[in-house]
Amino acid sequence: MPARRPPRAMLLAPALLALLAGSPAAAQTSSAAAWRATPASVLKASLRSVAAAQARHRTARGAYASSSAPLAVALEPGVQVDILAAGPRGWQARATHRDQPGRSCVIFVGRIDGVEAPRTAEAGEMAGEAGIPLCDLMR
Repeated sequence: MPARRPPRAMLLAPALLALLAGSPAAAQTSSAAAWRATPASVLKASLRSVAAAQARHRTARGAYASSSAPLAVALEPGVQVDILAAGPRGWQARATHRDQPGRSCVIFVGRIDGVEAPRTAEAGEMAGEAGIPLCDLMR
């Protein structure tokens, strides 16, 4: 009497599990669980939220806000955003994080007569592209 072969699914299951364990999907799951926001990413996200709030404020009131208070942006703990300058055609802001003393991220939108683009606190780098946050090197 010939030996019975196991069902095909039973033969393929271990190979399939081995393939899935090494797949990019498995790697993404484990690396996603280990991902943590960096201070720079938190500051950039905060500045993008301020930019969106400034756009809404200008649409509703015809002018950019000269402080962050009327923008009512919810910030992560330890983050501070200061509006450096605001005018009818533009605004500038700086974000800082308590875990990164002496370092900052800056952003600007539009132009303010007689005011150059904002600079980061540590390196003094000037923001060069409107609406794009620029940060000091965060450690």
